[in-house]
Amino acid sequence: MDNYDKAKLRKRVNKLVRRGTLADKKIVLFGASIFSKEILTCLKEHDFSADAVVDNDSRKTGRRCLGMAVQKPEDALIPFNGNTIILFISPGFYGEITAQLERMGYQNKRHFFVMNFKIDDSLIIFAFLTATRLRGLYWYKKIKRGHSKECKIFIAPYTGIGDIYLTGLFFNEYIRRNGITDYVFAVVSNACGKVADMFDIKNVVILPPKISDDIISLERSTGRNLNIITLNDGWMGDPLQWLRGYKGLHFEKMFRCFVFGFDDGVPHELPPRKDYGKEIDELFKKYELIKGKTVVLSPYSNTLFDLPDDVLETIVDYCKERGYTVCTNCAGTEKPVAGTTAVFFPLSQAISFMDAAGYFVGVRSGLCDVISSSSCKKVILYEKDGLFYKSSQFEYFSLKKMGLCDDAVEIEYRDDLKDEVLKQILSELE
Repeated sequence: MDNYDKAKLRKRVNKLVRRGTLADKKIVLFGASIFSKEILTCLKEHDFSADAVVDNDSRKTGRRCLGMAVQKPEDALIPFNGNTIILFISPGFYGEITAQLERMGYQNKRHFFVMNFKIDDSLIIFAFLTATRLRGLYWYKKIKRGHSKECKIFIAPYTGIGDIYLTGLFFNEYIRRNGITDYVFAVVSNACGKVADMFDIKNVVILPPKISDDIISLERSTGRNLNIITLNDGWMGDPLQWLRGYKGLHFEKMFRCFVFGFDDGVPHELPPRKDYGKEIDELFKKYELIKGKTVVLSPYSNTLFDLPDDVLETIVDYCKERGYTVCTNCAGTEKPVAGTTAVFFPLSQAISFMDAAGYFVGVRSGLCDVISSSSCKKVILYEKDGLFYKSSQFEYFSLKKMGLCDDAVEIEYRDDLKDEVLKQILSELE
């Protein structure tokens, strides 16, 4: 989802909550996808949760999504239950899903709600799109001010820090090979800016997400060469995104080949190591952590996968019994795992912090990319059977497959494998 859709989705969910539409209802998410993850995130902001996830794709039936087993629509929605609210986003199949639900007896805007941001030919939408392009043009000129006519505008439109890290591995080599001396590197969050700084990327500017979208939309709609380069493996309906996972095209390959046009002979350019010894000492003293015997838990990510609390708490107890200190990497409103200390370290110091800690256990997230070159023991968990376009999440995001490190212990998790996976994690922590 792009940032416009996320903002529109949040407004739609807020509206349903204000009207009392969701109160005391069984909430079903249609589609085992990242779209349902975004809907659930919005629901949780109002202390609502989902009761079921359904999907027409028989390959997903029985697999885990958002902590629930995916069901066939007929199994969860038949017989008709008037106390059910069904929410979904489906850019390509909302018409078919709407007809399917209506055949089951559910009414649009009463029992089910299509959360898509609809684009049609109305004057209102035309005016809206025109306004976004004009706003993109305004910001484009503002960013270019003080730069040469040949200045390149690089837009990294996604909030994931893993995307910025992948970009950083190739960016400096790209500008050297192409003789680019004047550029602006635009990101959409402070965290992304920090990752860009790790690679000594210059002229970093932080834009509101909707502005970065506007600038990309401007470039794609005008057909003119505005020297705007989008740094993503598929963005805003780009057909390129459907190549993800096809015949081994993993995360790194997509950036290497399709963003930068490099072959396998171009090596990664890791961020330069800097001395943060004093800062790390202060952090370990502040949080009362033991160097070389600290386990950092990282249970948060933007994927569909969440590690159950009981698994995390078992890890905590096990480590404490053996004299380790245990902490949870937290940012913003994220809460620490029970029995651990919430810690926050600047992304620029993440590698040094993990070197000093010794152990990392977390679900696959952008932080895993950032610390991939750390010498710590890295145990990284993926959702087993979790689909990502044409592959599994493990096949697309594996640090080993991407060549980011060869020492990570990468484990695929599923609820029925809980005991086996937990045993493997604990053995690694010995």
